[in-house]
Amino acid sequence: MRTPYTQRPRHRYTPPAPRNDKPDKCDTSYDAISIIRREIFVFKGRYLWRIGDQGLYEGYPAEITRLFNLPEEIDHVDAVYERPDKKIVFFIGKRYYVFNANNLEPGYPKPLTRLGLPESLEKIDGAMIWGHNGKTYFFSGSMYWRFDESVNHVELDYPRNISMFAGIGTDIDAVFQWKNGKTYFFKGKGFWEFDDQRMKVAHERQKLSAPVWMGCPRELETNDVENYPRKSKIMASNNASTRSTLFVGIFFIAYFNKHL
Repeated sequence: MRTPYTQRPRHRYTPPAPRNDKPDKCDTSYDAISIIRREIFVFKGRYLWRIGDQGLYEGYPAEITRLFNLPEEIDHVDAVYERPDKKIVFFIGKRYYVFNANNLEPGYPKPLTRLGLPESLEKIDGAMIWGHNGKTYFFSGSMYWRFDESVNHVELDYPRNISMFAGIGTDIDAVFQWKNGKTYFFKGKGFWEFDDQRMKVAHERQKLSAPVWMGCPRELETNDVENYPRKSKIMASNNASTRSTLFVGIFFIAYFNKHL
């Protein structure tokens, strides 16, 4: 029986448990990397880092939703790139989102099929505007597409096999082109610099990402076998074969510039 002095039972508020999925900048792979407003944005899980000319910004990683108005349930992004009109495209699963600055454009997300990509495609692994020819490229699994920004559709005669980008293998994690004009492909905890003219990785063995991009200790470069940079499938050519392939290489460069 309740009297005028009987207190209502109180329900104790239990705050949500803090997330413990914040990635370690010195021991992780990356989901996506892009140049946005001339800064490097590195994405992992729900989080991102920002890297400027002076290095990694303080206060990061931060949750992606702190900077971009993505749905709260989004727990990762697959690929990101900044379009020529400065709008930012996020690929997440079979859909893509377009942002104007930090704000999601009306009508998004949309299915990948709106870009001319096949219904069977589960996700985009990497996206970039390649400074080598100014064209937009999407990578997924063992294939890549060239995208025509003017008509918002992939070009005819695509997809093509990713082996054209010799040495990066398949199923990349991320790709971007830095302000110095160099292209970088990421997989696992390592990356390759790519030689755009020779159409192959510039070094056979991956370099660990953390010391180069996150300012982590160089001792990581001699870490255990699990974290040791993997070697590409490109084998170094010997001196005897270099002269014999020079002419062929020049021909291929001219061909790639026109057809890649």
